[in-house]
Amino acid sequence: MKKEKICKAIHQYSDEKIEREDMERLLDIARGCMDVQNYVYQKYGGIKSLGKIYPGYTVQNEMTASGLREKLNLPSVYFYPAVFNALREIKTQWAHVKRNIYTAINENERLTSEDKHYLRFAVKVNGCFENILNGKPVQIPGEMLPKYESIVSDLQGDHSQRIENLNRYLCRQVRKKLRKMHTQKYLYFSVWEKGYRYGKSKNSEGQDCYGIFLTTKERRKRIFVPLTDTNQYSGVLDIKLKPDKNSIEIVASLFTDIREHKDYTNEIGISLGLWEMITTNTGHVYGSEFGRMQKELYGCAVTEHHDYGMGGSVPPRKKYVVRREKMEATLKNYINREINRLFTQEKPVRIYMAKLPQNPGGGVDAGQYLMRVWKKGYVIERLQWKCRKNAIEIIEVFGKGLSAECSQCGTLCERQRQNRYENFRCENCGYEEDRKINAAKNALNRGKTGRQLNKVFPIEESFV
Repeated sequence: MKKEKICKAIHQYSDEKIEREDMERLLDIARGCMDVQNYVYQKYGGIKSLGKIYPGYTVQNEMTASGLREKLNLPSVYFYPAVFNALREIKTQWAHVKRNIYTAINENERLTSEDKHYLRFAVKVNGCFENILNGKPVQIPGEMLPKYESIVSDLQGDHSQRIENLNRYLCRQVRKKLRKMHTQKYLYFSVWEKGYRYGKSKNSEGQDCYGIFLTTKERRKRIFVPLTDTNQYSGVLDIKLKPDKNSIEIVASLFTDIREHKDYTNEIGISLGLWEMITTNTGHVYGSEFGRMQKELYGCAVTEHHDYGMGGSVPPRKKYVVRREKMEATLKNYINREINRLFTQEKPVRIYMAKLPQNPGGGVDAGQYLMRVWKKGYVIERLQWKCRKNAIEIIEVFGKGLSAECSQCGTLCERQRQNRYENFRCENCGYEEDRKINAAKNALNRGKTGRQLNKVFPIEESFV
């Protein structure tokens, strides 16, 4: 049986400073790719082009016929990856729009259950959704027509008027949530395999070195960039330019086998925190320095903001940027090490965790700002990816009242919501436990009893 694969990002770095002329050539390519992406955003990011972006070959053909590539004098190995990168961003935005619409439908108390059923059906069926947004008659695929007719017959009152009202509601929700896409990022572009090759050449000092040759806008002209390693990769490469350092970073996608651990047999519940990264139902804490490191990172950002917001003597900004980048890299490495340690010690085959709300908004005081810069998104992303890599199932459970519910008797203790920094103590049975451990136990209980939101494994189910 063929083993399942997972995609992993591999990084390569230039070994020495790139000549200024060569960096300008690369920046010219990057600006051209940015123009291509903005063109695609403008032409295909709206509701009228919704039917063209899936699977995207229509957009590719139209972009070829548009003459934009010739106008920008951009090689095809850069032009088409820019088109597909923009298409991917547009599809991602539509996925977010649909998820937000589902949330709005669920939270709207004025809609009946039949109304919600119709709206969910309309959003799910692409042809139906597209026609409603563009004011065209709804066309339902033949195999789904009986289902549609059944849903319509359940609507209250005049069916045609009710459908019209619900369709208008759907259009309003899309107008609220769909934004015009635009980018000003010109330090990043992608290149197809025909646009580069690995090999040896002379560096600036006349010595033989290993590196990569990149195609330019000039015919039969390639730029040689020495690299710090001799590895070779294929497929699409992502190029990140760093003109301030006259260097580049290359990101390649590598498919590796998913690891299977026969000794991973435990089911655990976890609770994510601002100060202690992960607490398990077994009472173990992973990432006890997580909060302190975030606070130091926040302090660095505040210091930079204060110095540049005030007059007087201002230290060089580069010092703050380098320091912050170093602290962020240290924090990310720490997060990855602690997740690996969790797997090694807990040996989970299945992990239950609560779905967390969005970061709160509000004022600019230290506590609220620290909540907004909380690296929970990175923690969840790395946890999901590492679970996928190690064949561990991760399941989200209902998070409402997780920290206020007693994990022993199930009583919801309202007063516990106010005492966030004290141990949990049940008002009914007297059970007392660390708050995060109690929440992790509740996550495990809810997962085992079927109070699940969705299974985030395989990982393809968590991304659209």
